[in-house]
Amino acid sequence: MSIRRIHLVIILFLIIEASLGFYIIKYTYRTKKQIWTYQSNNKITCIDITSTGSHLGIGDINGSISLVPRGRSTPVWRYDGKFSILTTKMTATGDFVVALDANDKFSLFSRTPRLREGRVQPLWTYNLPAGKLGGIYSTGGIPSLVYVVGSSGGSIVLLSKNGEKLWEYRTGAEDVVTTISEDGSLIATGDSNGNMRLFKLGTPNPIWSYPTKTRIASIAVSFDSKFVVAGGVSEEGKGHIYLLSTEEGESIYHSQVDSPVRTTHISYNGQDVIADKEDGTAVIVHYEEDAIREAAFNFPDRIRSILFSPFGSFVTASNHEGEIYLYYLPRPAPLWRFNAQDQEPLIALTRKGEYIFVAASDKVHLLSNTQITEMIPGSRIGLAAVFFIGIGVLSSIVLKRVRNGFTQINRSDYLALSLGYLTGTLMGYLITKDMSKAVLVCGLGSALGSLIGQRGKSVTSFVSGCYLGCFGSGAAGYLIGLFIWFGGDERNVVQLTLSYVFDGLKIGVIFGPLGAIIGVFVIDLIISKVLRSMV
Repeated sequence: MSIRRIHLVIILFLIIEASLGFYIIKYTYRTKKQIWTYQSNNKITCIDITSTGSHLGIGDINGSISLVPRGRSTPVWRYDGKFSILTTKMTATGDFVVALDANDKFSLFSRTPRLREGRVQPLWTYNLPAGKLGGIYSTGGIPSLVYVVGSSGGSIVLLSKNGEKLWEYRTGAEDVVTTISEDGSLIATGDSNGNMRLFKLGTPNPIWSYPTKTRIASIAVSFDSKFVVAGGVSEEGKGHIYLLSTEEGESIYHSQVDSPVRTTHISYNGQDVIADKEDGTAVIVHYEEDAIREAAFNFPDRIRSILFSPFGSFVTASNHEGEIYLYYLPRPAPLWRFNAQDQEPLIALTRKGEYIFVAASDKVHLLSNTQITEMIPGSRIGLAAVFFIGIGVLSSIVLKRVRNGFTQINRSDYLALSLGYLTGTLMGYLITKDMSKAVLVCGLGSALGSLIGQRGKSVTSFVSGCYLGCFGSGAAGYLIGLFIWFGGDERNVVQLTLSYVFDGLKIGVIFGPLGAIIGVFVIDLIISKVLRSMV
């Protein structure tokens, strides 16, 4: 083949490889593996996390509440109640945990628990008939002020650190949803009569009230406390999304969708809103400088639940089969999928999306996005195919072009390769007890050392065989590291491959010289014996 044709083949192949790689990175996803699992004693009914995911507040079906540090197998403390826990909420720093049980009882706990006769006790309990937990805020410091917002029927209640009712506001509606802003300064509410209200923390009188013709089912305040978003359903069964300014209660955006809205989520500055609908679909609204853009959220199945990280633009969505997908908003396809093997998994997402906690039955799985290699998009099997096909094709082209410069392989070469490889593999397995290292690292290093040593049958070839066999084992270690990462290992791919390269080089110090000895001293003895037996 002429040089020009070789160049054209290489260019065409690179174009195909680049196109395939682009498609894999853009439109495929990989299977995610957990990096930590917490085992609970009972079925988990609710979880909440701190802003950084450093601690988890876990409630279970038997009435237990646990404060668990991320990465540890035992909780800081555990409280054993009598009724199933419906909701847990944590302050941003994890100083306090508040829980609501099936007996309509609110209970507040601190990170350093109150003990009585060696058992954890709440700081206070408060009975609220038909209560719902809206949120908790702590000022931090010593002593810290704590505020818990909840609702009962159509009433909004604010509780203090001592369990005292600071104020109550009656909406006159049958039902109300509440939330507290990140800085604790505002409380936003929406009720079944269609009224949205905003309160300052210290007063029961609303700053403003905004009437809608929608039964409000969800409400949220942006991280900067400048926007409030709500969603619900009208009497006609249509879904509605409202985006208001917290300063004056003015409407910025209102949209009608074809299905009732279950939940709403908002970014830190109010520019992105995600609404989850009862028909199993979701809609994304982007607002910037009076320009509003609405788009459907592309999910392969009916959505069971959805969460949005306000700072990282990451979305987690689950279906009714227990499969959880992570999306990055500018990308049309998910980044990865995790199978929780539970039809009703509970999900908690940190603000930046670096940690995702998935509660399934009696376990909590931690999924991490903290390293660059954990966020490389695209199927790892697809990336492996692109990589190894590219290496194989380009290597074959190069070898075909330069093979005439080498002495043709003869029977002695085949014998050296075979004997060196088999000996290295057998001894490698006996030493390492690891088949992958034996087959690749030990066998390849020994085979290469044997081939080089057999070619020259001199001191120089012996030394060359030792060195090249050692480096061949290092190259094999690099391939093992890549195989492991392509197989789904969540470690940093650079650190992973470097560690296996160094391991390969250390092993090659033994098996390179072993192959060189076989090539220089053993092959000739075997050939000479074969020749003598033939004579």
